[in-house]
Amino acid sequence: MFSKTKTLFAGLLLALPMVAATPAHAQARGVGVVSVDAAIQQTTAYQAAATQIQSTYAAQIQQAQTRATALEAELRPLQQAAQAAQQANPETAGPSIEAFNTRQQAAQQELATIRRPVLLATQYVREQIAVHFNEALTAAMSASNVDLVLEPNAVATLAPNSTANITSAVTTQLNTRVPSVQAIPPAGWNPGDTLRAAQQAAQPAPSQPEGR
Repeated sequence: MFSKTKTLFAGLLLALPMVAATPAHAQARGVGVVSVDAAIQQTTAYQAAATQIQSTYAAQIQQAQTRATALEAELRPLQQAAQAAQQANPETAGPSIEAFNTRQQAAQQELATIRRPVLLATQYVREQIAVHFNEALTAAMSASNVDLVLEPNAVATLAPNSTANITSAVTTQLNTRVPSVQAIPPAGWNPGDTLRAAQQAAQPAPSQPEGR
């Protein structure tokens, strides 16, 4: 399975009214709830690409799993030693704690390197779908008679009685607009490249001075 770490999608929703100005204002309008991650990950394009990524990078995925198990076994005694030293005498536990933290950070970096091709491909897939997110969200809001949308973690404070979850409606709109995507990023691709390219393409061309 792929990581659900937050990526570059926070900026995708800034052009739309994702957060109400005040709780009273939110309750006075048609309110919907949207999970950006779920809407994208439930699309047909994402699911198909995820299957291809699992197949293409099967060796790296297996290597990461095997190495993670080995590193966990290696780190466990260091962690136990650090905990024991802390309990015995916090003033002299520094070296044991430092040894554990240093090895843990090195292990995390090692796993990140192994997993990088998989995470990079997953990010590439997400961005190809995400460039259509605002358009799909607008269409889903219109179809659902919703004129204000919130992220799930904002519902409890801004719209506790809202029950209009339009995540699936956004996914349906995305399926129409993005039936498929490329699973393997081109050489030299970096996270954010697809979003930046889409933003640049959407900007109006500079006006040309009129000839005399």
